[in-house]
Formats: sequence, C-alpha cells, structure tokens
Amino acid sequence: MKIGQRSWGSLGVLGVVLLTLSLPSGWLGSRGWAEEKIAGAAQEIVVPKGTPDALTAILTRRSIRDYTPQPVPEGLIQLLLEAGQAAPSALNERSSEFVVVNDQKVLEEISQVIPTSLQLKKATVAVVVCGNQGKEKFKGQGYWQLDGAVASENIFIAAHALGLGAVWTAIYPYPDRIPKLQKILGLPAEVIPLNVIPVGYPAEKKVREQLYDASRVHMNKW
Repeated sequence: MKIGQRSWGSLGVLGVVLLTLSLPSGWLGSRGWAEEKIAGAAQEIVVPKGTPDALTAILTRRSIRDYTPQPVPEGLIQLLLEAGQAAPSALNERSSEFVVVNDQKVLEEISQVIPTSLQLKKATVAVVVCGNQGKEKFKGQGYWQLDGAVASENIFIAAHALGLGAVWTAIYPYPDRIPKLQKILGLPAEVIPLNVIPVGYPAEKKVREQLYDASRVHMNKW
C-alpha cells in the first residue's frame, strides 16, 4: 500500500469537501467511483462522481462505528490524507503526522489499548492522527492538539462525502493509552498520538441529526 505517494496523480484535497458537485438521490448508498475533473480549479482536482457539496457533507455527517468487511480503496485513503493535510495549522507549524494502519494484527493490538472501542475490531483500515512536538515553533503551547483536531475533522467530512464512515477514538489525553500506542506503532517520543480514526463502508444507517441550537448563539456580547 503506497499511501505515501500520490496514487491518483495530481489530486486536490478540498475537491472532496470544499468544491461543490451536484448531489444525486441516494448518494449514501453504493456508487460507482468514476472520476470527475472540476473545471476552473487552480490544479486538476479529481473526485468520485456523486461527491456531495461541502455543506451537505458537513450537515449530514454522523459518527459511524459499524463497518462492512469491504476494504477501502487506496485512492480514497489518499484523499482522506490530503483532506487532513489541507486543514489550517496554528502558526503554520504543520505538526500533524498520520499513520495508516491496514494490518489486521496491528489493528487488533490497537483495539486492546481501548477495549471498549468495538469499532476498531470491525474496521479494515484506520488513520492515527499524531502531533509531532518536534515541529512546534513555540514549545509547550499545545498547538499540535489544535492542528490534529482540525485535520481530523477534515478527514471525517471527507470520509462521509466519499460514502465512508469514521469516528473519533481518543488516545490523548489518556496517560495510559499514549505510551501503549507509541510502542505499538514505533512512534518517536516527541510524536504524540491524538486519536485513532477507523474508516470503512457503513454497516449502519443514521439519519441527519438537527444540532443547531439558537440558545448557544450570542450576538456581540453574552
């Protein structure tokens, strides 16, 4: 699996979540993965046909914990990684690092770190989002946590837009989980795992949840 290289040629990231394509009915179901090129983009952006627009993907995304055995194509994992790396970064530190795990033995080891997370036992692939403290421009400020959080959100939205399911599985800030995962993945001491994101084709269906609450919105002052 050559995730570190571009397997689809020149792929743009935010074509998945920031550029608008028409939304066909039943897009959450099975789809063909024919490619579409978006005209007028600064660089060639190739996304699967039927990829929804950004707002639809954001407002309909749900956490998915049950997946089918169908493996996720390498090209889609590549898009998720590009989406994650397209996220804004505090002070442009670019401190986020990503470990793709598709070895079932390693996934099983990771699941033992968080025994209650059954989703890790059902996924065929997972992305571990880490923060490289060695890249911090201002040591000890914790900007790597912010970088990792927004990168993870991009991955969640992109996964949903591609017809996949994913869920945040926390490693940080649990002091018992961090060293265990560092050992399993062979991470350097300065690289802290933030979370594990199992990814797969959903084996459960969830309807959109209306989360907007006007009482949480304040204009100018509290």
